[in-house]
Amino acid sequence: MQLRLSRQRKNALFASVLLLPAILLLGLTILSPLVKSILMSFTNYSLLSPDRSWNNFANYTSLLASQEFYHSLKVTLVYVVFTVGIDLVIGMVLALVLNQNIRFRAFFRSIVMIPWAIPTIVTALIFLWIYQTDYGVLNYTLLHMGIISSNINWLQSIGFAMPSIIVVAVFRQCPLVAVMILAGLQNISVSLYEAAKIDGASGWRLFTGVTLPLVKPVIASVTLIMIVNNFQMFTLFYTLTNGGPAGSTTSLAILTYVTAFSKYEMGKGSAIGVIWLVLLFGFSVIFTRVMNREDN
Repeated sequence: MQLRLSRQRKNALFASVLLLPAILLLGLTILSPLVKSILMSFTNYSLLSPDRSWNNFANYTSLLASQEFYHSLKVTLVYVVFTVGIDLVIGMVLALVLNQNIRFRAFFRSIVMIPWAIPTIVTALIFLWIYQTDYGVLNYTLLHMGIISSNINWLQSIGFAMPSIIVVAVFRQCPLVAVMILAGLQNISVSLYEAAKIDGASGWRLFTGVTLPLVKPVIASVTLIMIVNNFQMFTLFYTLTNGGPAGSTTSLAILTYVTAFSKYEMGKGSAIGVIWLVLLFGFSVIFTRVMNREDN
């Protein structure tokens, strides 16, 4: 008996065949390491010991009782809050300027993406030279302007290390935020602004009454993307300060790396990663529900 499939089932089968390589690749590169890390977080796995016995929640209880973990979490939260906040403010200003009918607007829209197009590691190395204590361009400029009286060791000072990293992150990420918000601004009909002007609105009232509400979904999406990306930022911290000085820039990413690959405690390092994953997932769910509730 010849089996005949309907057109709908043929299309579904064809789609499944096309998706199969992507699903297999996703499973091998993401799902499999994720499951392995979760299982590893419940063991005593160490690169210095053959003991890989199951220890239940010993890694988690040790981390949750550790001041080092909470310090790294605090460092990460401070970095994320300031970086994302500054990104949104500067990105919004850039988007509003680039949305105006100014001369060479197309040129400015194209060059604004250059910092984001540069790889993170390259940006970090460039700023290493800029921040260099003895011959860095930043100290040279500030000295000749009379703003400082002596060279500042930006990346090895507890007071300046974190702000220095935030400046680099904002420099690289602002263009992406600006372009995404600009795309949202261009979808706003000009007739809405004209109607608001007829009602007497101008300046700040146009921004808060028309622009901000209509671009709010874009801002919400950008905020979530930036928070997730910055929460797992490793390259800038590792390249610029490697968690120093005195642990003042030891983020969760750095703590995970040090625990797993410097102290060789793979089980505990995996536990940090799992806690990290749960925090991000929980925040993403809550943030999405809050934003959807406000939109409704």
